Amino acid sequence: MSSEISNAVFCAAVLLGVVYGSRILEKTWPIAPVSSDEFRADWLAVIVSVGLEHLFAPLAAISAGAIASYAGLGWIKLPTEGYWWYVSFAIVVVALDLYKYTFHRLQHAVPFLWAMHSFHHSANGITFITGGRHFWLERVLSDAFLPIMAILFRIPPDMAIAAAFVFFLPDACAHLNVRIPLGRFVTWINNPQWHRIHHSVQIEHRDKNFAAFFPLLDILFGTAWVPKPDEYPATGLVPPERVDIINSVIWPIRHLRHGESKNELG
Repeated sequence: MSSEISNAVFCAAVLLGVVYGSRILEKTWPIAPVSSDEFRADWLAVIVSVGLEHLFAPLAAISAGAIASYAGLGWIKLPTEGYWWYVSFAIVVVALDLYKYTFHRLQHAVPFLWAMHSFHHSANGITFITGGRHFWLERVLSDAFLPIMAILFRIPPDMAIAAAFVFFLPDACAHLNVRIPLGRFVTWINNPQWHRIHHSVQIEHRDKNFAAFFPLLDILFGTAWVPKPDEYPATGLVPPERVDIINSVIWPIRHLRHGESKNELG
């Protein structure tokens, strides 16, 4: 029990260090100013989301377990001996990125999914914290009904941890409010400028730059918008919206009630 507590304390300390470090970077080299009110709204949305996700996580796990048990686990057993570990790891990373890309496109194309995903896009100021600003039911439903990777691959624990770590930089850090000029390398890996296009309020940027890791997927599937060196558009929904603790919980119901569509929300 003491080791579990120590691990929890260590993880919390690392997380706080990352959040604090990102805040320093965002204040030093910001892409755009983000008001204190907007930053607090981001934190509020994340706290509500994470709290409710954990509350319903056991139900999601039961559903995912039943689906995986019916379909079978680990259809593809990847070799992990010697250098084959790295080959298998590359396969897992590419497959996971393709899964994330596909699901992300569905979130924008299916009205039911967009009703939830629009909560993430409601952030008027993009910061590192925005990466965790998702409507709570999104994660619950995807965890409960889409255990795709577990069904397809038998992934060793160390490989799963390594994949999560590798995706952290391009996926989670893509929301950093920091100017990171990559020049011609902007299409090599997901980054704040590439992903900012995805959150843009400009009509020409709609449904562009979905990739979580490799922008190459956007290029291959025709959803790429290669930003110009100084192209950092304003972000959010059209018209802009603010969140509070109530619509952090009932966001899709609120918008369905008002009869709003994706075209109206940006």
